[in-house]
Amino acid sequence: MEHMSTKSSRGFTLMELLVSLALGVLVLGAAVNVFSRGLNATFVVSQRAEMQQDLRAASNMLLKDISLAGAGMPPGQGVALPATAAKPIFGCDQVGSCIPGGGIAYPCSTNIGPCIPTLYGIIPSWQLGITPPGSVTPTDIITVVYSDSVFALNCYIVTFPAGGGVNPVTFTAPVPTPPTCSLPPGLVNPQAVDDPVVGLTAGDLVLFQNTLAAGTGQAIAEVSNAAGGGPYTVNFLNGDPLNINQSGAPSGDLVQIIAGANTTATRIFVISYYLRLQPDPSGVGPGTPVLMRQVNGHTAVPVAENVVNLGFTYDTYDAFGNLLNAQGNAGYPGTSLNLIRKINLSHLTIRGQQSGARSALMTTNGYQSFDFQTSISARNLSYQNRYSF
Repeated sequence: MEHMSTKSSRGFTLMELLVSLALGVLVLGAAVNVFSRGLNATFVVSQRAEMQQDLRAASNMLLKDISLAGAGMPPGQGVALPATAAKPIFGCDQVGSCIPGGGIAYPCSTNIGPCIPTLYGIIPSWQLGITPPGSVTPTDIITVVYSDSVFALNCYIVTFPAGGGVNPVTFTAPVPTPPTCSLPPGLVNPQAVDDPVVGLTAGDLVLFQNTLAAGTGQAIAEVSNAAGGGPYTVNFLNGDPLNINQSGAPSGDLVQIIAGANTTATRIFVISYYLRLQPDPSGVGPGTPVLMRQVNGHTAVPVAENVVNLGFTYDTYDAFGNLLNAQGNAGYPGTSLNLIRKINLSHLTIRGQQSGARSALMTTNGYQSFDFQTSISARNLSYQNRYSF
């Protein structure tokens, strides 16, 4: 008879289970750690790529505008604005939303005698911006001015009302278009004044020039409204948000040049860059600093978020021809802003959207950041002042 084994099958001992469990936990922990590091590296790299993209887009727009400062503007010492108690300002839109701290008054043409507000190709506003969270130094605001080379408003014939009034101004397209009229490629006639894409709208600024007995008259006016059809009528009414239209002013207003002949009109761009603190939707935290771009009297638009510093210095000359390097206020007051030769972007600093606390690859738990610096030549101002007579 065959003998049957009485031994039962044996499993793992408790010690073997504990050892295998410990080894499994170590292997799994190592895998999770490697995976976590990979995620953190992806977070860091993607955030840096996003910052670089935002910084590149913001700097390209900023540098383009600065490089055009003074283009198409009259040569000389700037354009005089109404000199009254209601000072002309920039940085406000049609509903009263302004640069933080309110609209900024235009600089005076001289620090001797009464202040005559003057429009220059470049207007520094040193440390008049916000102080970003975590900083102790106020940021700068820069304003550049140049003419519109796309909308051929200067091709129109400009007439003022009979009897000495200034409103409405009538714009009539010449027939045929004279050869002196410079049109964008592809056009045979100037665009309509009320064109929905490039036409005049409330808040636009228009530079008027004509020939007076005493010389060339200049005045800037802010559009109140533009009527359709042709000829086109445009109102430049008193009480505009930028205090540009002041028919009672002793100088610098349309009423001062209506008697001149051969009036031409050109739309100009007064563009300000500054930082605004966007409140956090949750109401927690100091908010997000945003680089803003304000054009004439229109609503400011955001250019890039998380820009935490904006600073400029200027290379200019004093009244005796001495070079002044890296001046935060461009030597003003005491030095004409028309003598600025180079604009130094000393700080355009952007940070990441999130703190680096989740990233083990960073030496600190702060924000990643990039600081961009460069210099731009004010070539339009330089050539005007050097070669214009």
